[in-house]
Amino acid sequence: MKLALAETFCSIQGEGHLTGKRMFFIRFAGCAVKECPLHPSQSDLCDTDWSISTVLTGEQSIDALAKEAIDTVGASGWVCVTGGEPCDQPEALSYLVSSIHRLGGKVNIQTSGTRRVNAQWDWLTVSPKTSATELKQAYGQELKLVITDQKEDEVLDYYQHTRFWNYYLQPLWSNGKCNSEQTMAMIDRLNNRGQPWELSLQVHKYLGIR
Repeated sequence: MKLALAETFCSIQGEGHLTGKRMFFIRFAGCAVKECPLHPSQSDLCDTDWSISTVLTGEQSIDALAKEAIDTVGASGWVCVTGGEPCDQPEALSYLVSSIHRLGGKVNIQTSGTRRVNAQWDWLTVSPKTSATELKQAYGQELKLVITDQKEDEVLDYYQHTRFWNYYLQPLWSNGKCNSEQTMAMIDRLNNRGQPWELSLQVHKYLGIR
């Protein structure tokens, strides 16, 4: 068993429903989404470095990573498993999450929804990089959509074709600025049409932390 790892660090969760919670972040390397609006090959807007920094080999090394996470955030603390795309490494993802749970931790998995999640989560965040009808993971705790140039009906489709507890729109940061006015205008229009979309802010960027 191998786990291609991009980085680990401890910070607060800056986005979505769990904003403000201290978490140990485990970022899987690699991203299978080659045509999403945030991919650097298209528009230089992706703000995530998902290149490989380390390859963990064997169950013991993954157990050690889980222990490092829980030692950092404490018993019953939160671990965010993100990417890249963690579901591109399903065996490693499933084992890591089980190891964290055995130590008493809680897991927030963040995925693009291009694959079904094969691990038991405590909180699942889908940040779609494909259309609503193409999502393979269409349910969970929250759907968090970054606003680029989507049409209103495209955003409507995510609510109509999925089942999440919470729906968030998030501004896109580019060159130190974000399209907050565009995002808020979209939320206003969707709320007026009866959809419960809310605003997600990348609070860590305002605070100048990771």
